[in-house]
Amino acid sequence: MFRKLFSRRSLLLSSLCLLVMAAMTVVLASKGTRADEGTRIEGTFTVAYSGTRNTANDSFCGGTPHDIAVEAHGTGYSTLGPLSFALHKTVEATGPLMHGCLTLTAPNGDSVSAIYDGTEGAPNADNFGFGTVTLTFTGGTGRFRDARGSANMTASFSNFYPASSFFGGTGAPLQGVAFYSVEGTVSLHDADQ
Repeated sequence: MFRKLFSRRSLLLSSLCLLVMAAMTVVLASKGTRADEGTRIEGTFTVAYSGTRNTANDSFCGGTPHDIAVEAHGTGYSTLGPLSFALHKTVEATGPLMHGCLTLTAPNGDSVSAIYDGTEGAPNADNFGFGTVTLTFTGGTGRFRDARGSANMTASFSNFYPASSFFGGTGAPLQGVAFYSVEGTVSLHDADQ
Protein backbone atom coordinates (compact mmCIF):
# COMPACT_ATOMS: atom_id res chain seq x y z
CA MET A 1 0.00 0.00 0.00
CA PHE A 2 2.80 2.46 0.82
CA ARG A 3 4.50 1.54 -2.41
CA LYS A 4 1.33 2.30 -4.40
CA LEU A 5 0.82 5.63 -2.55
CA PHE A 6 4.48 6.59 -3.05
CA SER A 7 4.24 5.87 -6.76
CA ARG A 8 1.16 8.05 -7.14
CA ARG A 9 2.83 10.89 -5.21
CA SER A 10 5.98 10.57 -7.30
CA LEU A 11 4.00 10.58 -10.49
CA LEU A 12 1.96 13.59 -9.36
CA LEU A 13 5.06 15.48 -8.20
CA SER A 14 6.94 14.67 -11.41
CA SER A 15 3.99 15.80 -13.51
CA LEU A 16 3.70 19.04 -11.55
CA CYS A 17 7.43 19.75 -11.96
CA LEU A 18 7.23 19.15 -15.72
CA LEU A 19 4.23 21.46 -15.96
CA VAL A 20 6.04 24.25 -14.07
CA MET A 21 9.15 23.84 -16.24
CA ALA A 22 7.06 23.96 -19.41
CA ALA A 23 5.33 27.14 -18.23
CA MET A 24 8.67 28.79 -17.39
CA THR A 25 10.04 27.87 -20.83
CA VAL A 26 7.05 29.48 -22.56
CA VAL A 27 7.31 32.66 -20.47
CA LEU A 28 11.06 33.04 -20.95
CA ALA A 29 10.93 32.23 -24.66
CA SER A 30 8.12 34.70 -25.35
CA LYS A 31 9.95 37.40 -23.36
CA GLY A 32 13.02 36.95 -25.55
CA THR A 33 10.90 37.04 -28.68
CA ARG A 34 9.36 40.36 -27.68
CA ALA A 35 12.83 41.86 -27.17
CA ASP A 36 13.98 40.64 -30.60
CA GLU A 37 10.89 42.04 -32.33
CA GLY A 38 11.47 45.47 -30.84
CA THR A 39 9.13 48.12 -29.55
CA ARG A 40 6.74 49.99 -31.83
CA ILE A 41 7.42 53.69 -32.03
CA GLU A 42 4.63 55.92 -33.28
CA GLY A 43 4.36 59.62 -32.66
CA THR A 44 3.99 63.15 -33.93
CA PHE A 45 6.31 66.12 -33.54
CA THR A 46 6.00 69.85 -34.20
CA VAL A 47 9.26 71.71 -34.82
CA ALA A 48 10.56 75.12 -35.80
CA TYR A 49 13.60 75.27 -38.04
CA SER A 50 16.16 77.64 -39.43
CA GLY A 51 18.22 77.14 -42.57
CA THR A 52 21.29 78.92 -43.90
CA ARG A 53 23.61 78.46 -46.85
CA ASN A 54 26.07 75.70 -45.97
CA THR A 55 29.16 77.86 -46.51
CA ALA A 56 31.09 75.87 -43.85
CA ASN A 57 30.46 72.66 -45.84
CA ASP A 58 28.97 71.00 -42.75
CA SER A 59 27.82 67.40 -42.88
CA PHE A 60 26.03 65.37 -40.23
CA CYS A 61 26.15 61.65 -39.42
CA GLY A 62 28.59 60.93 -42.22
CA GLY A 63 26.42 62.38 -44.96
CA THR A 64 27.10 64.56 -47.95
CA PRO A 65 27.40 68.29 -47.16
CA HIS A 66 24.41 69.57 -49.17
CA ASP A 67 23.74 73.25 -49.99
CA ILE A 68 21.58 74.26 -47.01
CA ALA A 69 22.33 73.57 -43.33
CA VAL A 70 19.18 73.20 -41.23
CA GLU A 71 18.71 73.11 -37.47
CA ALA A 72 15.30 72.13 -36.07
CA HIS A 73 13.93 71.86 -32.52
CA GLY A 74 10.53 70.90 -31.19
CA THR A 75 8.50 68.50 -29.10
CA GLY A 76 5.99 65.76 -29.50
CA TYR A 77 4.49 62.66 -28.04
CA SER A 78 5.12 59.04 -28.97
CA THR A 79 4.52 55.51 -27.76
CA LEU A 80 7.87 55.97 -25.95
CA GLY A 81 6.37 58.95 -24.08
CA PRO A 82 6.93 62.68 -24.51
CA LEU A 83 10.11 63.50 -26.43
CA SER A 84 11.93 66.64 -27.51
CA PHE A 85 13.21 66.71 -31.10
CA ALA A 86 16.63 68.06 -32.20
CA LEU A 87 17.70 67.74 -35.84
CA HIS A 88 20.79 68.88 -37.74
CA LYS A 89 20.69 68.15 -41.47
CA THR A 90 21.75 69.41 -44.86
CA VAL A 91 19.41 69.73 -47.83
CA GLU A 92 20.03 70.04 -51.56
CA ALA A 93 18.91 73.49 -52.77
CA THR A 94 17.61 72.25 -56.12
CA GLY A 95 17.20 68.56 -55.47
CA PRO A 96 15.19 66.40 -53.16
CA LEU A 97 17.90 64.93 -50.87
CA MET A 98 18.24 65.51 -47.12
CA HIS A 99 20.62 63.87 -44.63
CA GLY A 100 21.33 64.47 -40.97
CA CYS A 101 21.30 63.42 -37.32
CA LEU A 102 18.18 63.31 -35.13
CA THR A 103 18.09 63.09 -31.34
CA LEU A 104 14.87 62.42 -29.43
CA THR A 105 15.13 63.14 -25.69
CA ALA A 106 12.80 62.13 -22.84
CA PRO A 107 12.07 64.56 -19.99
CA ASN A 108 14.50 62.67 -17.70
CA GLY A 109 17.36 63.17 -20.21
CA ASP A 110 17.42 59.68 -21.77
CA SER A 111 17.92 60.06 -25.52
CA VAL A 112 17.78 57.99 -28.69
CA SER A 113 19.85 58.87 -31.77
CA ALA A 114 19.06 58.25 -35.42
CA ILE A 115 20.45 58.89 -38.88
CA TYR A 116 17.93 60.90 -40.92
CA ASP A 117 17.74 60.23 -44.70
CA GLY A 118 14.99 61.73 -46.79
CA THR A 119 13.64 63.44 -49.86
CA GLU A 120 11.43 66.48 -50.12
CA GLY A 121 9.09 67.73 -52.76
CA ALA A 122 8.62 71.25 -54.02
CA PRO A 123 6.19 73.41 -52.03
CA ASN A 124 2.64 73.54 -53.33
CA ALA A 125 0.84 76.77 -54.33
CA ASP A 126 0.14 77.55 -50.66
CA ASN A 127 3.85 77.18 -49.70
CA PHE A 128 3.50 73.77 -48.01
CA GLY A 129 6.16 71.18 -48.78
CA PHE A 130 6.10 67.47 -48.09
CA GLY A 131 8.84 64.97 -47.45
CA THR A 132 9.52 61.36 -46.62
CA VAL A 133 12.26 60.26 -44.24
CA THR A 134 13.81 57.00 -43.09
CA LEU A 135 15.26 56.95 -39.59
CA THR A 136 17.94 54.42 -38.66
CA PHE A 137 18.33 54.22 -34.88
CA THR A 138 22.00 54.09 -33.89
CA GLY A 139 22.04 54.12 -30.08
CA GLY A 140 21.12 56.19 -27.12
CA THR A 141 21.49 56.78 -23.41
CA GLY A 142 19.64 55.55 -20.33
CA ARG A 143 16.66 53.39 -21.20
CA PHE A 144 17.44 53.92 -24.91
CA ARG A 145 21.00 52.57 -24.58
CA ASP A 146 22.02 50.43 -27.58
CA ALA A 147 18.79 51.31 -29.46
CA ARG A 148 18.56 49.79 -32.94
CA GLY A 149 15.85 49.69 -35.58
CA SER A 150 14.22 51.93 -38.15
CA ALA A 151 11.17 54.08 -38.71
CA ASN A 152 9.47 55.96 -41.51
CA MET A 153 8.57 59.62 -41.13
CA THR A 154 6.41 61.90 -43.18
CA ALA A 155 6.88 65.63 -43.01
CA SER A 156 4.76 68.63 -43.85
CA PHE A 157 6.53 72.00 -43.69
CA SER A 158 6.16 75.64 -44.55
CA ASN A 159 8.85 78.30 -44.96
CA PHE A 160 8.20 81.74 -43.48
CA TYR A 161 9.19 84.87 -45.38
CA PRO A 162 11.35 83.14 -48.02
CA ALA A 163 11.70 86.43 -49.91
CA SER A 164 13.49 88.00 -46.92
CA SER A 165 15.84 85.04 -46.42
CA PHE A 166 18.96 84.07 -48.33
CA PHE A 167 16.59 82.70 -51.02
CA GLY A 168 15.51 86.31 -51.57
CA GLY A 169 19.10 87.54 -51.66
CA THR A 170 19.52 88.70 -48.05
CA GLY A 171 21.68 87.16 -45.35
CA ALA A 172 18.76 86.26 -43.09
CA PRO A 173 18.16 82.57 -42.37
CA LEU A 174 15.19 80.77 -43.84
CA GLN A 175 12.74 79.92 -41.06
CA GLY A 176 9.73 77.68 -40.91
CA VAL A 177 7.69 75.08 -39.13
CA ALA A 178 7.41 71.34 -39.77
CA PHE A 179 5.09 68.59 -38.61
CA TYR A 180 6.43 65.04 -38.49
CA SER A 181 4.63 61.73 -38.11
CA VAL A 182 6.81 58.71 -37.26
CA GLU A 183 6.11 54.98 -37.31
CA GLY A 184 8.55 52.11 -36.92
CA THR A 185 10.29 49.71 -34.58
CA VAL A 186 13.14 50.24 -32.15
CA SER A 187 14.89 47.52 -30.15
CA LEU A 188 15.77 48.82 -26.72
CA HIS A 189 18.41 47.31 -24.44
CA ASP A 190 16.04 47.22 -21.45
CA ALA A 191 12.82 46.49 -23.38
CA ASP A 192 12.28 43.14 -21.66
CA GLN A 193 12.93 44.26 -18.10
